[in-house]
Amino acid sequence: MFRHSLILVCLTLSALRSVGAPQTPDPVLRTDRYIAQQMRLQRIPGISLGVFKNGSPIYVKSYGFASLELLAPVRPDTRFQIGSIGKQFTAVAVMLLVREHRLALDDRLSKYLPGIPPPWNEVTLRLMLNHQSGIPQLTPPERNLLDLHHDYSDEEYVQLATSLPLDFPPGTSAAYSDTAYVLLGIVINRVIHGFYDDLLATRVFSPLQMSRTRILSDTDIISGRASGYVMSATGALENQPWVAPALNRTADGSLYSTVQDLGRWDAALSSEQPLSQIELSRMWTVDALKQGRRPLYHYGYGWEINSLRGHRVIEYDGNWQGFQAAMARYQDRALTVVVLTNLALCRVQRMVHTVAGYFDPAVRHFSAEGADPAPALTQRFAMLLKDVARGASMTGQIAPFARTAYGPEWAAEVTRELHAVGWSGRLEFLEQRRVDAGVERVYEASAADMTEFFTVRYDAQSMIDWIDLYREY
Repeated sequence: MFRHSLILVCLTLSALRSVGAPQTPDPVLRTDRYIAQQMRLQRIPGISLGVFKNGSPIYVKSYGFASLELLAPVRPDTRFQIGSIGKQFTAVAVMLLVREHRLALDDRLSKYLPGIPPPWNEVTLRLMLNHQSGIPQLTPPERNLLDLHHDYSDEEYVQLATSLPLDFPPGTSAAYSDTAYVLLGIVINRVIHGFYDDLLATRVFSPLQMSRTRILSDTDIISGRASGYVMSATGALENQPWVAPALNRTADGSLYSTVQDLGRWDAALSSEQPLSQIELSRMWTVDALKQGRRPLYHYGYGWEINSLRGHRVIEYDGNWQGFQAAMARYQDRALTVVVLTNLALCRVQRMVHTVAGYFDPAVRHFSAEGADPAPALTQRFAMLLKDVARGASMTGQIAPFARTAYGPEWAAEVTRELHAVGWSGRLEFLEQRRVDAGVERVYEASAADMTEFFTVRYDAQSMIDWIDLYREY
């Protein structure tokens, strides 16, 4: 079915090209040229790409090598590690257990991990799913507590994770936490008296015929597995570093998959199985913080929920052990793009967003559209970000009714983000469009490994009444 659908759509695209649509550049040709360019610039060994419309493939292609040592080519059924894209499957496992009343979203973590420190008592499964728990990462440079060569037992991992104080009181902010998802996997294992991947295999992967999606293993013989690569300090490609087996069985993103299997998963997300649309809507909702404020980071359960010129983008990316992957669903356009690569830290999210724009101009990537029609507004917003970064007041630029939303807590989150990505202080105007009585402008704040797109809405008096952050790795 997958292959027949692809052949039909490719023939349709070919027919359209033959009759001509002079004002519309060929998306297939543009995609192939762009991917080839990015593989050269970023030195990516191999890529598997899938573009899906209404749950069916319209363009699936593989590029380069799955193994540089064997010169084995990438194919659509090549298995790549998908990193944190796997978090959405952990969230699905939780939702399936919620449906069966075997756990509840507002259960406290302490119910399943008795003996954790009292300050953790307000941590719930819901807050772990949406990254509002305050559970800290174990691997930032300033702490780097996780020994990748140690084969942790569950008890050892829990003890290590809970040895740290929470980054903030649960529910008062949002910050990405792999640690929280590892702990969710331990909770799932204890509830089912088994292993979370077995639950997924039985309830998700097998029914959806995702036959090449499974848990990672360095010992199993796995057909069609790509090799992962990293870039050394000297610029040479090297094999992915070895990590202990226990860290390749965690629920924060320890899965292989293929672009074909993720296409089947994309189709299932528009159906009623394995989760209903009501349950998926719950996963794709950004929960307000305890203060009622929308968090700076738009996390659902295993997904990030973004907005692009009013179009909803449900997406996630992943990085682990020499692989980088991204998946973006442009919900109201019924368009999904998946890119899997076998090079760590390449800019795969930008590739996904760029390819999406080739196939649907309504979701074209943010880009400079010409001269800035209001450079004074750009300068003012750049100063606002600099004021925020040094803790100064910014209320003079914010419309009175919006000042509660963009108060000290929001400013502190932006400050942490700008410092974390190493923002240089440079801000570039990209585009502007009319909205209601004012204008909406998009600015780019680039850093070495991350691009921040700030969408800023101004009222008729040029006061800011809405700010949105769209991050791109």
